[in-house]
Amino acid sequence: MLIALGALTLAIAAHVYGARLAAHGNYGRRLPPAVGPFSTRAAQHVRRAQLAGWVSSLIGTLRVVDNYWETAPLLSAGISVAVLGAVNGLPSLVITVMHNQSVQRA
Repeated sequence: MLIALGALTLAIAAHVYGARLAAHGNYGRRLPPAVGPFSTRAAQHVRRAQLAGWVSSLIGTLRVVDNYWETAPLLSAGISVAVLGAVNGLPSLVITVMHNQSVQRA
């Protein structure tokens, strides 16, 4: 379980880093709300950070779900969807919304 928490923490950090990098590179322009084209060259670094976040989150989720797979497969499927959604979606979405609000105010 400690490996899972470490991998999920690393995934959150990678997604936050990627979102902050995208926000910094697109200063003055709106970011795509979920996944879309970026208007600057930093997109390669952002994609690498997102890929590292996805791989780490998959490793962490598989370690968490492994405990419940034999006894409750539906519970493990629900846990995996919830964990992947929270770890991969929320950090990027929060930073994107904050960035787009600051661009709109300026």
